[in-house]
Amino acid sequence: MHHVRSFFVFLMLAIALVILPGPGLQAQTGAGEFSLGNELLRQGKFEEAYEIFERMLRENPRSYAVYDRAATALVQLKRYDDAIQITKERLDRVGDDSNTRIKLGEIYDISGRRDDAMEAWDHVLRQHTQNAQVYRRVAETMNQRRLFREAIRVYETAREQFGDANLFAFEIANNYLAITDFESAINEYLDIIGRDNRRMSLIQRQLLNYDERRLYDTAILLTEERIGQFSPGSEADLAYRDFLVWLTMERGLYRRALAAARTLERHSNNERHAMFRMGRDLRSRGQFELSEQAFQYYLELDTHPLQARSHEELSRTYQEWAGYLTDRNLDFDGAADSLYRKAFDAVDQLAGQFPRYDRMMQTLAIQSELALDHLKEPGKAAEYHQKMERIARDDSEKALVHYVEGRLLLFDGNFSMARVSFTRSNRIADGGEIADKSRYYLGLGDFYNGDFTYARMQLRSLERQSYSWYANNALQLRFIIQEGHEEGGENIELHRIARARYLYDTGRYAEAADLLAPVLEEPAANPLHGESMLLLTQTLRRIHPEIAFRVVDRHTRRPSVHQAAGERLLWERARLAEVVYLMQQRDTGNNRSAEGLVPAGLLAYPFSAEDRFYGRDESTGPILLSADGVTGYYEKLLLNYPEGYYSEIARNRIRDLERQAREL
Repeated sequence: MHHVRSFFVFLMLAIALVILPGPGLQAQTGAGEFSLGNELLRQGKFEEAYEIFERMLRENPRSYAVYDRAATALVQLKRYDDAIQITKERLDRVGDDSNTRIKLGEIYDISGRRDDAMEAWDHVLRQHTQNAQVYRRVAETMNQRRLFREAIRVYETAREQFGDANLFAFEIANNYLAITDFESAINEYLDIIGRDNRRMSLIQRQLLNYDERRLYDTAILLTEERIGQFSPGSEADLAYRDFLVWLTMERGLYRRALAAARTLERHSNNERHAMFRMGRDLRSRGQFELSEQAFQYYLELDTHPLQARSHEELSRTYQEWAGYLTDRNLDFDGAADSLYRKAFDAVDQLAGQFPRYDRMMQTLAIQSELALDHLKEPGKAAEYHQKMERIARDDSEKALVHYVEGRLLLFDGNFSMARVSFTRSNRIADGGEIADKSRYYLGLGDFYNGDFTYARMQLRSLERQSYSWYANNALQLRFIIQEGHEEGGENIELHRIARARYLYDTGRYAEAADLLAPVLEEPAANPLHGESMLLLTQTLRRIHPEIAFRVVDRHTRRPSVHQAAGERLLWERARLAEVVYLMQQRDTGNNRSAEGLVPAGLLAYPFSAEDRFYGRDESTGPILLSADGVTGYYEKLLLNYPEGYYSEIARNRIRDLERQAREL
């Protein structure tokens, strides 16, 4: 009986809980209405939203959130008097609430009653003189109404009231920026830096929002004035000098920035590493000559902790500089090759002067790659590989040793042993950059050797790693293999490209050109015809740009090629036309020696039924190109591929050429 009675009591309680609408259920219903009203406000259905909030306001008249949404709906409906009325009713009901009084000022200002708005806000401030948050809320509301000067007045009143120079300093400066009073803004920022230089990064982020030359000029002038007020080497002096370096960099005054960094470094007893940071920053902005000077600063000191690293960074600067020249057709008289030699020498000096450098393995690997990829001197690479073998300790370093060993074997044409080395490197590295490199060169080695099936397998696994630089190379190489496959076997053209690519990568340019020369007579319908022609063009450019231009220009005029020339081939033709033109403008002397450099195999193939490399009606001297002629090649590219990959770049080149012609 006891169990039965207990069950009956429990059942009655459960039924009561279901039937009776307790406070929790009412709150849940109110929350649902509030959410619905907010959604209607978001959708712009202000009338419907106000009906909900008005009803809720009657049921819960003390809720600020409900009042705020009701007033917002009325303002959106331009029923300003009604919004003011419910605001005053709330003030009568709950007392002189600061949030409500601030809202009243906002409504007054929106309705065009600026004087009443200011009176409402001033009333709040008079009632809450010891509450900094009230000053903040009033000023922020003024900011939202774009009353920046009035907000500055409120912030400055608070700062004076509380006797705290740091109070609202950022807010005051930002408001001065908003009204373009740059001098006042910068002075506020400089005061902040003088009190706490750790906040400099916040100021820099704020200034980056303004692409205004006058702002930076003002900041530079005022910062220099501040520097003159402090003794050299003091904490404030160094902070302002650091800020000056940043300002001049952002203003694009790179030489001035470098000089400022040098002075900062000197006054800080070479402890701020400003020149090192400057070198990296200048390099990232393409200011390679100045970047070189920045890193050279440390090399000229008797001793410094960054001397060894500066050698490495200097090598990187030379490498990026060489790539920049090549990409922009500015590689005159072998300038890129000279820079690669400097890059090599920089790390060579590093290895000689700092044998215990903590990044020695990476340094030796850089030397090896430079020797193979750019100097084409496998003997030097072999020397560095031997050093790497002697000092390798952990698995990551051993993986690097096997990778360089594979590169050496690949350069020598020992493809089977290169495969073994790359496989070991990939297995030991187990992911990361070295694994990616090893996997790519595994595929490239199989490609050289004609093992296209294995090459595709290696390259396919690398393509999935979209973050890797080698993934893009792998994709391009696998595309060539895929294009060259035919039913029943591989295309003979694919084997020719593979062999020519090996010759090109090992610096045997004349042999590669002779091997590829037959493409000048073959039908353009071959799937790999375009790839063969591109490789021939790149090979000839290494021999001499004018030779490459003669070949590609005549080839694209062939009837079978003219209508179907690929975008990349037309782009290469335009770039070569520009580089030959620029060589002539700079009178490098290089353009007068092309005739004797033409590979013998190339001369054996006619460009038409009657003409060979040097046509009967053409002078065998250098081609003379004008700016208009070069522009014409870019325009032909745009006519054929108006929305192509190179279209925007081509338009930029045309604009640059036209600008240069006007300046001349």
